[in-house]
Amino acid sequence: MNKIKPVYLSLISAIILVAGWPPLPTAFLLFVGFVPIFILREQLSSQSKKHLKFWAWVYLSLFVFNTGTTWWVWNASAGGSIAMLIFNSLLMSLPFLFYSYLRERTPQIALTGFVITYLAFEYWHFNWSAAWPWLTLGKGMASLPSLIQWYEYTGELGGTALILTVNVWIANSIIKNKLSKLWQPAVLFSAMALFSYTLAYLELRKEKTSKTRSVTTVISQPNIDPYEEKFGDGDGYLYPEIQLDYAIEPTEKLLDSTTDILLMPETAIVGNNDEADLNDNFLFQPLRQMTQNSKLCVIAGAETFGVYKSKQRPTSTARYDSFDGRWFDYFNTAINIKNGDVAEKYHKSKLVPGVEKMPFPILEKLSINLGGTSGSLGISDRAVNFQLNNGAKVAPLICYESVFGDYACEYVRDGAQLLSVVTNDGWWGETPGYRQHLLYGAIRCIETRRDMIRSANTGVSAYINKFGSILHQTKYNERIAFKCQAKLYTDQTFYVRYGNIIGLLSYLGFVIVFVYYFYKKIRSRKLDDQPIS
Repeated sequence: MNKIKPVYLSLISAIILVAGWPPLPTAFLLFVGFVPIFILREQLSSQSKKHLKFWAWVYLSLFVFNTGTTWWVWNASAGGSIAMLIFNSLLMSLPFLFYSYLRERTPQIALTGFVITYLAFEYWHFNWSAAWPWLTLGKGMASLPSLIQWYEYTGELGGTALILTVNVWIANSIIKNKLSKLWQPAVLFSAMALFSYTLAYLELRKEKTSKTRSVTTVISQPNIDPYEEKFGDGDGYLYPEIQLDYAIEPTEKLLDSTTDILLMPETAIVGNNDEADLNDNFLFQPLRQMTQNSKLCVIAGAETFGVYKSKQRPTSTARYDSFDGRWFDYFNTAINIKNGDVAEKYHKSKLVPGVEKMPFPILEKLSINLGGTSGSLGISDRAVNFQLNNGAKVAPLICYESVFGDYACEYVRDGAQLLSVVTNDGWWGETPGYRQHLLYGAIRCIETRRDMIRSANTGVSAYINKFGSILHQTKYNERIAFKCQAKLYTDQTFYVRYGNIIGLLSYLGFVIVFVYYFYKKIRSRKLDDQPIS
């Protein structure tokens, strides 16, 4: 095999990965995206400082990949975007660095060890305090939902496992010059695709023979610019009551006595709203009146705060008001208004690192201000479902929370029959960012076999069915509302019932690989130290 310059292999890998990422419908490219990286490591095997050189080229590739797929974060914060690109690329490169050492010390398990290590990294990246799982490889297949119906068993980490397995299989065949065996990974991919279509067929047959309830839903998209109109302090700023009017007005012709849900976006109600007297707050009066003597429930996002009586700091996110001598928390909140009252509320719990949450207290002053409240927000201590007047339960996911499959499962295990998302994707402008966010929500539908209703302040509002198919969506930058019949489901998928088994097993597998590597390393040193007889 002729050698190719490392910089070319590094950039080829990055370009393939970027070209295969949503919203582009070219996910098949991801199955060869890392092949140049493994070829690169093979070419460096006889060089000095090979691990450092390999890591540097991998880092370049992953930095280009991160930049090519999430460059739009720059529109919200230039500094935050640079920090995110540098740090996330670094974290993603660590499994490759470990692979380089495995390749030298334990070549027989190196590729398998890499797959396990990368899966463990992604699962960890879902769960630590600075979680940013936007580029989990399994999300890369979001634009082709017909191929990932088996996520109802594995979650999106199953997609990561398949992508990595095919990559290492192809790379190993090329490195060992066994090109005649390339049909094997192709068969694996084809088998998973066939399995996906079979699952969809069986689910459709079950759908036709079962009686499924539905809820009449009206979804609002007020289309308020987040910089100038929603949170800005300039001439373009819209007062909270005007913003609410913008959200209500497009829905008025669609609402009637049959409507079960009016879904409004994240922070539809802005301002400092004290949770102690929401029902006396004039901003909430129009929505309360709409639900009086009606089965209508209004699910909407709101900015709220809560005051504590405690003299000691009650939560890690609480702030102290020296004027009043009291502790308080700001919240990004979803509320359920029914029967004329604010009946239920939920505080966003999966917060955006660097915007709504600082992972380390020392960084609190460096938080990115996207308008409204910056710094660490308060959270709910568990997933909270909203109950409709007909008894159905709805999961009120707020924006970034729709990226977390395990978290959506918590709602469904607690009885959620429908997923709802309230969001504001206008921070990024008309870029791939809001399209990616929409498609990631479709993955949640497949994993849980739940329909999703989605209201975006600016971005895309949509109705997605349990197969991940987007049945209706709005255009970007339009003030509009639409009506849909969202179906309610009660069955639990394997993934919902048993959790992220792949993630847990990857932790165990990584420990085994890690211990085995160091065992081989220590044993090798002992052999090297033995005197020659």
